[in-house]
Amino acid sequence: KDEGFVEDINNLLNTGEVPNLFPADEKVQLCELVRVAARQENKAPDGTPTQLYAYFVDRVRVLLSIVLCFSPIGDSWRSRLRQFPSLVNCCTIDWFTEWPPDALQAVAAKFLQDVYMEDNVRAACVTMCETFHSQSAELGLKFKHTLRRIYYATPTSFLELIQTFKTLLATKRTEVMDLKEKYENGLEKLVTTEQSVEGMQQELTDLKPKLIDKNKEVGEMMVVVNAEKEKTQKVADVVAVDEAVASESAAKASAIKEDCEKDLAAAMPALNAALGALDTLTGKDIAEIKTMKNPPAPVRLVLTGVCILKGVKPVRVNIDGKMQ
Repeated sequence: KDEGFVEDINNLLNTGEVPNLFPADEKVQLCELVRVAARQENKAPDGTPTQLYAYFVDRVRVLLSIVLCFSPIGDSWRSRLRQFPSLVNCCTIDWFTEWPPDALQAVAAKFLQDVYMEDNVRAACVTMCETFHSQSAELGLKFKHTLRRIYYATPTSFLELIQTFKTLLATKRTEVMDLKEKYENGLEKLVTTEQSVEGMQQELTDLKPKLIDKNKEVGEMMVVVNAEKEKTQKVADVVAVDEAVASESAAKASAIKEDCEKDLAAAMPALNAALGALDTLTGKDIAEIKTMKNPPAPVRLVLTGVCILKGVKPVRVNIDGKMQ
């Protein structure tokens, strides 16, 4: 993706270093690290930083091996070869041709060996992947001859085919296992429900005689209730008659009460006046009444009422030769 990386690879192949890769302080540390080895090999007689760093770069070129892989498809490969000639001058090019059927089957068997399946199914899948890739290459040649356009069926395409097959197989297996689990759970629920229904049916069968006895008892109780209901109705009728009489008596009592309240309201002013007059009586007035041998009629009437209220019985006396 980054062409600058290809430029760094080109410099490594050509000179053994990437320009300006190390700052000055790190370069000094590198020189100190290789000083002993350079002295032993007599590669830096003066021990200058330039000689030490050149020894470090030389060791890198000797010990560093680079493996590059490029696809010849498109114009990018040709452009990079023109811009970075070390990719050709400083490399040993190994051109990979099409994989034969046995190699395709070996690669497919290698990548599918960790997938759980039966041996005959795995062998069929290996053959399928090889067939797909080989027929794609053949169709690519027909496509080239027919439309003058090139379709590349590369080993990378074959590896992507195997990976796609593994991903699709895992996805479908997950879906199938989920559906299987749902069906198993549903079947288990159906079996449990069936057993529960059978148990409830057995309970209903066992309870049927008890239900018959209960219905018989309820019928007998209904007869008793109806009989008691008739008796209750008679009592209710009697109570209704008594209630009517009581209501009538209450109405009469209420009328009498209203009359009494009216008479009381009419007598209350006289009572209040009498109470007021009673407050004006003095001991002198009582003594004067006691000296009366023949009190006036109003006084006699009042004293007669007082005697009645107090419960004093009348006594006959001789007044002026007459018994009264």
